[in-house]
Amino acid sequence: MTFTVNKLSDTGAAEILGLDCSRPLDAETLAALDRTMLDHPVTVIRDQALTATQQAGFSCQLGPLEAQDRKTYCHPDDPDVLILSNEVRPDGTAVGIVDAGDFWHSDSSHLPEPCKRTVLYAVRNPAHGGDTEYCNMYQVYDALPADLKRQVAGRYGIHHISKLKNPRVKVSAARADAAAYYRERERETAPVLQPMVRTHPETGRPALYVSPRFTIGIADMPDAAAQPLLDRLFEMIMQPRFHYRHRWRDGDLAIWDNRCLTHQACGGYSLPDIRRMHRTTIRGDRPFYRPAA
Repeated sequence: MTFTVNKLSDTGAAEILGLDCSRPLDAETLAALDRTMLDHPVTVIRDQALTATQQAGFSCQLGPLEAQDRKTYCHPDDPDVLILSNEVRPDGTAVGIVDAGDFWHSDSSHLPEPCKRTVLYAVRNPAHGGDTEYCNMYQVYDALPADLKRQVAGRYGIHHISKLKNPRVKVSAARADAAAYYRERERETAPVLQPMVRTHPETGRPALYVSPRFTIGIADMPDAAAQPLLDRLFEMIMQPRFHYRHRWRDGDLAIWDNRCLTHQACGGYSLPDIRRMHRTTIRGDRPFYRPAA
């Protein structure tokens, strides 16, 4: 099976045309897709029509799947598919997670082995809003001033899932169970240390690996010094020159590399306008930093 790749931005985004993800891919096509995803950390496969089971089946070809944490919002047809949506049932319960991805982050960096890639399928898009922004963390690291590179080399950031532990973010009022969920996570999960510069295991390139959503401190550094340093790094992440903003079409299947990207959901929509996405995540391994030779 052949497909066409078109560049979408100078920050590592591309689209793929002519690929049907509802059927198993042959080895040659899968290898070509893998090369494309390494060259373009955001890869959008257009014009898909996938059931939840088909999406999970396609995702399994990219690697073992990461188990979903929020079982309440998993798709009834496949537990590996998480529903992200603002839909509400007649009884008032939420169909999916309404506030997913609402601050800059790399998916599951609060876990010892964060997910490798995220696969997000656009089932239904609102008439306005609903974009996703991506930041190329290879480019952010390359652009860091020399003094910042020295300060982060070999250091570890402190990551935690709870928004209640992070003054840079807030709990969404749109999700009734959010505060209770984060209090439970605080009781049950410990902070995780991740290298502030991460070496990509396949490309060998260094990328900055911190985010305003999950990075709440720096190991072995007093907060009085750590927080201003994080602020400087986050200012770099916010610079538009490193960003690609994706405006979703129904049937888009986006795959992004969490080892060298951060992203955020842009919002800008509300009921009765509906946004519904189906997400699968590819299991990763422990991040590491290997200094350049």
